[in-house]
Amino acid sequence: MVVDLHVHTSASSKCSELEPGDMILRARSSGLDAVAVTEHGTIHGARVARDLGLEMGFTVFLGVEVYTPGGDILVFGVEEELLPDMAFDELHDLVGRKGGMMVLAHPARGYWGHRRKYKGLPPREVLGRVDAVEVLNGGCSYHENVLANRMASEYGLPQVGGSDAHAPGELGRCVTVFPRRAESMEELIAMVKGGECRAAYLEEALARSALARYGVAFGAGEAKET
Repeated sequence: MVVDLHVHTSASSKCSELEPGDMILRARSSGLDAVAVTEHGTIHGARVARDLGLEMGFTVFLGVEVYTPGGDILVFGVEEELLPDMAFDELHDLVGRKGGMMVLAHPARGYWGHRRKYKGLPPREVLGRVDAVEVLNGGCSYHENVLANRMASEYGLPQVGGSDAHAPGELGRCVTVFPRRAESMEELIAMVKGGECRAAYLEEALARSALARYGVAFGAGEAKET
């Protein structure tokens, strides 16, 4: 299952040019199995996209991006409205009570928060309290993604990818690959928390999937005949 876990749409994100219906059509045609809509500080746009996805036969997971002093956080498994800006501890406690998941988004970008009010890298203690790290972000540079990967590896955290799309051409640049389809948010969260996922660029993920259909397996960084 190939999922873009970080997408913004025009339904709720004023900074996005990606209309929900067009997003679903583009996601399907590009080979994605699902997307997660993560608007800034509201769940409304994700609900709009999910309902449209149900009509069009395409899976849309609900998420939200929240600004905190500890970094920008992608929240999953919480369907109530959240504030755009929250204290990290407050958000952490709320998500924990709801059985949700917190993903540290683009941690090496060098700034975060509403109007970029926070500079530098997220505090190290935050890495000990999130459930996963977005190590591939379509809006980050190669070196920023490499640094994010190092952060996640140092703390042994699951690694995910998302495009952070705000425009049609950005959708699906980076994705998260799962070993099987998630039929619910609970299953998606369980796989991420259990480390049953990996970050990838879409082209690489689709190439591996195609090779697998022809009996090629991957191991130790190489393709092997099976």
